[in-house]
Amino acid sequence: MQADLEPRVGESPAPVRHRAPVVSNRRVAADTWWLELESPEIARRVAWGQFVMIGFGLEHLAPPFLPRPFSVGWRSPDGRIGLLVRRFGAGSAALAALRPGERALLLGPLGRPFRLEAARRVVCVAGGVGLAPFLILAGEARRQGLAVELLYGELSAERVFDPVLIEQLTDAPPQIWTEDGTLGRHGRVTDGLDASGPVTVLGCGPTAMLRALAGRAAREGFELQVSVEEHMGCGVGTCQGCVVRSADGRWLKACTEGPVFDASDLSWSPG
Repeated sequence: MQADLEPRVGESPAPVRHRAPVVSNRRVAADTWWLELESPEIARRVAWGQFVMIGFGLEHLAPPFLPRPFSVGWRSPDGRIGLLVRRFGAGSAALAALRPGERALLLGPLGRPFRLEAARRVVCVAGGVGLAPFLILAGEARRQGLAVELLYGELSAERVFDPVLIEQLTDAPPQIWTEDGTLGRHGRVTDGLDASGPVTVLGCGPTAMLRALAGRAAREGFELQVSVEEHMGCGVGTCQGCVVRSADGRWLKACTEGPVFDASDLSWSPG
């Protein structure tokens, strides 16, 4: 199953909302799980960089009440999707505890995807669970003949998502960076970026990492698209809890006007 290199944003039908059965849920790194759910309609329609809201609804009459946003990291021809879940609080802990046969409430696909229609060479820069959208993108884009590099950074080896599984999903090994040097190359993942020549750089990860990439893009003149990580309560633009500031001072909703933006369209001033 493959996505178009140029997703037709704005032509998608309304998102699907359904209770999806859990196919598998396995621990793949420290406090990190790979969750697969059966969701044929979302799997068929999702574009690279889009996300789902996942929660429990009224069947779960205890915290957490609000769903959480997760980038779709993979899809299979038989209708499964994969989500990369890192345990931070009560919501992600509940998702990490899901077992095969249990169900979670999904809404998606949501948001604006990455745009690669004019790309000749693509470099994906992932920090932490910002890896997720690049698992689906790198694998499908390579199978469509696009040259893709995947740079992936974590704090330490124990937090690195299973490299063997990454290679299985993306058809090539990633370039791994750890800040303490315990796996792969020593340093920050942005240290590995070679933006020379015609290149489209895609970034997803902590704001500090995206800010560093945006600074380089402004200085060096390469194209940069970023997927921002913001707290979301609804995913459809109603609660307005996920806004980011644009370069001209406006507030943009990450859930509907993003999560993917041209880096030059956003303000990167701290605070």
